[in-house]
Amino acid sequence: MTNRSFPLLYKNPQPLNPEQHGQLSLNPQAGYGFAHETNSLPLVIEEFPAACRDYVIVFTAGESAMPLVMLGMNPDHNAYVQTNGQWTEGTYVPAYVRRYPFILAENEGSDALTLCIDFDSTWVAPGHEMAFFDDKGVKTAVTDRALAFCQSFHQQMQQTIEFSKALQAAQILVDQHAKVTLPNGESLSLSGFRVVDEQKLRQLSAKTMQKFVERGWMGLIYAHLISMGSMNKLGSLLQAKGQGA
Repeated sequence: MTNRSFPLLYKNPQPLNPEQHGQLSLNPQAGYGFAHETNSLPLVIEEFPAACRDYVIVFTAGESAMPLVMLGMNPDHNAYVQTNGQWTEGTYVPAYVRRYPFILAENEGSDALTLCIDFDSTWVAPGHEMAFFDDKGVKTAVTDRALAFCQSFHQQMQQTIEFSKALQAAQILVDQHAKVTLPNGESLSLSGFRVVDEQKLRQLSAKTMQKFVERGWMGLIYAHLISMGSMNKLGSLLQAKGQGA
């Protein structure tokens, strides 16, 4: 990988190979503490139906518009990760989190993608049953499953980019801010994201609307709009953890 800033949550991603990582394995007891200091995570469109029941789905501001799940009201706080490092029980876990510590990296000058692991992750350690390679240096089922999951996620992200560009081109996204009032009276606010404006949505041309329907995008938009009701759940989690500020 080139020397640049790493994707969110990743500290030291390295290409997975038997020479350097032959003795390493996946530590499933590590938990989700690696995500406890982020207030949002990327979401792919296939997750919208499941995610809208537990999270507020928003879109990034700026030149591009990518979907995110809102996890907290402060930049360094994830209300869905508990103090024991577990994700809130009964809540959908985003694919971006389930993919960790694996990730695909682009090779310079090529369209090929390489499977990497975050070498500094507590999920990566020797001595566990879920080894990355066998004693002959051959990939195990653990690595094969990780590769398949990362490839699927990458493909879904390309589809998500297409969907997001269509929303941007249709000019139906507007700047928004969120406010949560906790039972103790404390108010928290968050800005810097966008949502679909329902009035602008209704004013789409027949041609654009037909395209959105044919591509299955209208269901995604409605899932996004429905997700706004999950703001109350976020507020409840913040109150339960006693962490507003």
